[in-house]
Amino acid sequence: MTSSITERLLLSFRGESLKARLVRGALGVGGLKLFYLPLTLITSILLARGLGPAGYGQYSFVMAVISLLALPVGSGLGQLVTREVAKYHHSEEWGLFRGLLERAHQWIILGSAILAGAIALVAARNASWVVDDRWTLLLLATLLLPLLGLNALRSATLRGLRNVFYAQLPEMSARPGLHLVIVGGLLALGMLNPATALVSQILATGLAFALGAWFLIRLKPAELGHARPEYSHHEWGRALLPFTMLAAVGTLNGQIGILALGWLGTDEDIAALRVAMSGAMLVMLSLSIVNMVIGPHITRAHRDNDTSQLQRLSRQSARAALAAGLPIALLLIFIGGPIVELLYGKDYRDTATWPLAILALGQLINVAFGSVGLFLSMCGHERDTLAGQIIALLVNGIAAVFLIPPLGAVGAALSVAIGLTTWNIVLAIRFVQRLGFRPSAF
Repeated sequence: MTSSITERLLLSFRGESLKARLVRGALGVGGLKLFYLPLTLITSILLARGLGPAGYGQYSFVMAVISLLALPVGSGLGQLVTREVAKYHHSEEWGLFRGLLERAHQWIILGSAILAGAIALVAARNASWVVDDRWTLLLLATLLLPLLGLNALRSATLRGLRNVFYAQLPEMSARPGLHLVIVGGLLALGMLNPATALVSQILATGLAFALGAWFLIRLKPAELGHARPEYSHHEWGRALLPFTMLAAVGTLNGQIGILALGWLGTDEDIAALRVAMSGAMLVMLSLSIVNMVIGPHITRAHRDNDTSQLQRLSRQSARAALAAGLPIALLLIFIGGPIVELLYGKDYRDTATWPLAILALGQLINVAFGSVGLFLSMCGHERDTLAGQIIALLVNGIAAVFLIPPLGAVGAALSVAIGLTTWNIVLAIRFVQRLGFRPSAF
């Protein structure tokens, strides 16, 4: 029996079947995630302990704002690039492939310069130029904008070429590894503060950019270098807006708790929610791995009008994600308090335990629905995904306004969980209407 099981496992790695490709991709990205998680967890612990609740809250708020500002030149553009690269690679349209990359680079540089200039103008009037001032920190963090955009572009291009492992390697190894080393050194020297923590992020992101550029040079198709660039400005421009809005609304749904606490709460509330979000993200780890792997496969199956392939992708990926996420969620829901105290200290246990349980439950529901948003976007229905995200954001925002003032971080966690559940329900309905079969693991 043992021999039979071993043979079946070995066969699942081999060949070019859908199952074999997904298993290899998931194990590669999963291995990176397992390497990435302890690095980011240890770094967050050092930051939370070294900066204290107030300093960690300031740092987290600025990083949330920068992640939102980077969307037009980062993940919003990246989703479009992944879809178009997969399409052009599949049909060998090398001229359009090259033209897309040229225009994407130009967009990132120009967009980053405009955003940084706007922040500099406002900061010049409002900053007090100290290490714990939000405007000062935000101006410093604008150095991340072009790096985040270029990293997203390289990762998206490699994902479109189905090199998922190398697409994620810079962001999951080089960046968190260097960030951890620098933060640890700053803490040991007594120099850790919100400003130096941001400098550490900038240096680590720069290293990830250099590594990603090297991977793309080595792995891009040889035909690309000989092709004359062609442009489809109307098609790209028409798709970029919904993709950027989709990424913006999605990021807002994830960051609105921190952003709303920056307005309605305290730095200590922000720190507590950030700790809770770090733990709850472990629940959706399996779904994020699945999404990184299956995106190009969804596009190819859709272009081939292979509904049965799409259905298999949906069902198998959702079941695998839920099987891995359920035990983690139960652990965080029922014994999250001792875990928070052990890792982050007593200062965070009272404030972060309930937000952690609430967010873990919300992410478990998210995993159970499967990759509904990704399927709609990769099949050309990104406007449906955007509509669902907007509805969820409105629900999330309204809940935050009412729940944060009396409940603080707990209210922010409840609003995020309510918005996440709303998003999945709306998208599941559109999924059935557009694709003709039911999503989720069941």
